[in-house]
Amino acid sequence: MVPSFIGQYIQNLAQFFMGSTSLSEGASLWVSAAILAVVCSAVSVGVFALFWKYKGKILRGNEVKIANIVSPRLPRLGNFLATLRLPTPKIRFSLSGWKGIAGSIGMVAVGFIGAFSLVIATTDDTPVFPQAGAAYFLPSTFGTPLDPDFVTPEEPSQTLQLNLGDTSRIDKLTFENMSLGKAGLTKCIDITYATTSVATTAFLTTGKLSLTNVSAPTFMTTGSQIQTMTLAGKTDGHTYSPTQNSTISDITVNSDRGAGTFTAKDSKVDRIVISLSGSTGPIVGEVEFKNVHCSVGQIAISNVKAGTFVQDATSKFGDGTGINSASYVVSPSVSINSGTSNLVDAPITVK
Repeated sequence: MVPSFIGQYIQNLAQFFMGSTSLSEGASLWVSAAILAVVCSAVSVGVFALFWKYKGKILRGNEVKIANIVSPRLPRLGNFLATLRLPTPKIRFSLSGWKGIAGSIGMVAVGFIGAFSLVIATTDDTPVFPQAGAAYFLPSTFGTPLDPDFVTPEEPSQTLQLNLGDTSRIDKLTFENMSLGKAGLTKCIDITYATTSVATTAFLTTGKLSLTNVSAPTFMTTGSQIQTMTLAGKTDGHTYSPTQNSTISDITVNSDRGAGTFTAKDSKVDRIVISLSGSTGPIVGEVEFKNVHCSVGQIAISNVKAGTFVQDATSKFGDGTGINSASYVVSPSVSINSGTSNLVDAPITVK
């Protein structure tokens, strides 16, 4: 298996090529592997050349003797084969001077590239989006494995984490037909800033954030700016107290030039984390949660700037504490231009 540090170097170099050139992700990965192979080859040949040059000092006068290499001869089976006189090919290489060094590097590089290609193709375990247990710096689809949760360190992480930075531009981000939840976790969906230093500046800017047939024990949205909020569905008690602000403008994201579409579908993970790792945040045309159900934890949405926030009537939220204890909260730190709440209180327990 490729050592983890080599794989990380290849991924980092591929990220550089993707950001500075028009190469695709796959092409950037193979170009990075080829460059690393050439560098390793040059180092290998250089070390061998230095050893050979100073072999006397290194070996302290002991000589290195290389036995003569005898070319193989075809066996003669009687006079019949003797009369054929099959020729034995003779090949000579001149590996001296700069030509020798270049030839040596070339031959070793070919071997390295072949080895890298075979190993990467057959044994590389780098997670690929939307595989759980990894963090993805979208738009790259290659992830970095996450450490196990401290609650269950003996089990591999099943978190699906997306790190969206300032340069991220995504046409559509969809989560569909997904089952979430794990005992001990307080949040099953978490959209938030990566560090407290960017809590007031990093926002996920989107034209539309929608929840269709979504369920969870509890729901909370804070620190967001939404032009139009339309909520429906049943809750085991709710608090709807956004702050009306007529200066909140509509957001339209129509251009998808250079943007990708990412979909996580038909899978089971313990939670979804969308981390705003930049100081300003990403731009996403639409964020959609459809048929996503949490058995444990809260759907927590913060630091979102959206043109519209829509939740349909098939969504349900409740922790079984009764309608007098809010399971669904839209906090005063959420600023809206206009809003409509059709939330219906009803005794609900989501498991």
